[in-house]
Amino acid sequence: MSKKHILVLVFIIITLGLMTYQSNRQRILLFSFLNSPLNSIHYALTSVTDYISAPVKRIMIREEENLRLKAERDNLLKELQSCKEIFIENKKLKEILAIKEHGYKYIATARIIGRSTDQWSNILILDKGKNNGISKDMVAVTEKGLTGKITGVSDSYSYMLLIGDMNFSVAARLQESRTEGIISGTGFKKCQLKYIPYEEKVKKDDIVITSGLDMLFPKGIPIGYVSKINKKDIGFFQDIEVIPFVDTSKIEFVAIIKGE
Repeated sequence: MSKKHILVLVFIIITLGLMTYQSNRQRILLFSFLNSPLNSIHYALTSVTDYISAPVKRIMIREEENLRLKAERDNLLKELQSCKEIFIENKKLKEILAIKEHGYKYIATARIIGRSTDQWSNILILDKGKNNGISKDMVAVTEKGLTGKITGVSDSYSYMLLIGDMNFSVAARLQESRTEGIISGTGFKKCQLKYIPYEEKVKKDDIVITSGLDMLFPKGIPIGYVSKINKKDIGFFQDIEVIPFVDTSKIEFVAIIKGE
């Protein structure tokens, strides 16, 4: 190859190199020219998105925190209620156990776990039975007074006839005058004091207690108070209504004691 041809070839290579360099430079300049506005737009969009999403994120975080705090509050309320219930039960049990100090022959403290489904029968089911020393005809009381008597017993359960049942009766006396009679249930929350002579003075709110003469109920147990007195025109005895001290619809525990 002649020198002339070599020079021509070198010239062509240099020219092509310069053209390629120039083309790449123009591309870089064009990309830079386009990239700058695109970056600005991207930055602007990102800023707007952050501006809009930031409050939403804060709201979501606050909502999650509120839900967490609400759950904690609910748990604390449940624990508080549970503690309150335990406190109330312990208080009632202490009141029942204080009956021991009255000199009665204490047998056991029982919890009410059921009621008779018969609307005419006032029977409660207790969670203590023969295994706890309970037997038929034992007496059930609360810190307020007479509640009923045991009518049936199994190994782990017992059945208590309430004072208001029509089949319930107990030897009683007026605490002040010492006049003796019989308390009988009426099937409701009231009782009748029977066999009080017509001429005997009885006042409203007089206290009625057990007399112990039936050899079943210890004497001196509070029964209730006189709420109504009706002297019939015909007959030997007064018609006296007595409201028991114990509201048998609200009792949860009873103390079982032995008779005389």
